[in-house]
Amino acid sequence: MSIHADGPRLFGHAGQVALAAVMAAVLLPASLQSVRVSGVSTWWTVALTVALLALHVCVAAARRLPVPVFATGALACAVLLIAPDIDGVTDFAAASAYSPILLPSILCFFPLLYAVSAHTRAPWPTVALGVGLTGSLLTLARLWGFTGAPIEAWAWWLLLATTTFGGTTAAWALGRYRATRAAWTAQLAERAAADERRRIAREMHDVVAHSLAVMVSYAEAGRLVVPRSPERADEILTTIADAGREAMTEMRGLLGVLRDESASTEPQPGLAELPALVDRVRATGVEVELSMDDRLDTTPAVGLTIYRVVQEALTNVTRHAGRRPKARVSLTATGTGIDVRVTNTGTPTENTGTGKGLAGMRERVDAVGGTLFAGPTDGGWVVDVRVPC
Repeated sequence: MSIHADGPRLFGHAGQVALAAVMAAVLLPASLQSVRVSGVSTWWTVALTVALLALHVCVAAARRLPVPVFATGALACAVLLIAPDIDGVTDFAAASAYSPILLPSILCFFPLLYAVSAHTRAPWPTVALGVGLTGSLLTLARLWGFTGAPIEAWAWWLLLATTTFGGTTAAWALGRYRATRAAWTAQLAERAAADERRRIAREMHDVVAHSLAVMVSYAEAGRLVVPRSPERADEILTTIADAGREAMTEMRGLLGVLRDESASTEPQPGLAELPALVDRVRATGVEVELSMDDRLDTTPAVGLTIYRVVQEALTNVTRHAGRRPKARVSLTATGTGIDVRVTNTGTPTENTGTGKGLAGMRERVDAVGGTLFAGPTDGGWVVDVRVPC
């Protein structure tokens, strides 16, 4: 969710602004109070106040402008690093003087480093890590002589080293994890989109190629038959119109799916529509024998796959099997699935196809966990498919 959903976002996501507000409410008052009673010159008081405010503002803008605000935040940290020690006396306690780099607001550096690591491309994440580690080393050097820690010296240096180097490395690593995860998610989305484009291309090819093949066959037959038998003109034109109407219905259903108009989508064809498919192919002059096992029962997805495979195979028969082709379609139920076999004979014509139909059949069968074989056989061609129930 963003502050301005439809326009440019000054600070990126609202969550980033919320984080900045929480950090400012928790860390900034104590930091500003320490600077106010620091005992340093007016110039340094102003410089430290500006640096602290800049750090918190940078956290709010880190998602929107990660590199510029990281540079600004690093400069603000440098001001805290080189500033003279401030008085340890506050309204709450008295302690030894200490470097401003120990003020609570220094923790704002970690969200800035995370933002660069998560939301920028090379080389900026590596540069930011180098700046962070260098700053950690300089911080240790700046605090080398500090003696005001309320714990043992060795424990203090262990805590300081862990906080600086460990915090820097952790913030950077979390950012890289976020960037890697986002890239992986985007890749999955692109792959899903590519799969969907291939699925749509298969559907379009199956619908258009089959219907056009029937229409072309009837148009060519009509050109030869009508002059001798004018009474058959109505039958031929009706068949052409029916084939075109069916193609438009299936195309409309496919486009309805693309628009997410499920209410207007026609049911997808399956095993029950195979006899009608065979009848349409017979009407083009191809002798087709259909044999279907009475025990056939499968899911809609597998049924659609079988229908499209048979449709494509018979379309290829009408287009490439030459004159007086004969085809046989058989569906047999096995213990674990369905065997589909489409064979044809005839005088083959020159194959001018692109091979996309066969590739589409193979993709469909693979998608439902089946196997496909297609190739020449004695005097014709065979398409052999086995799919699970």
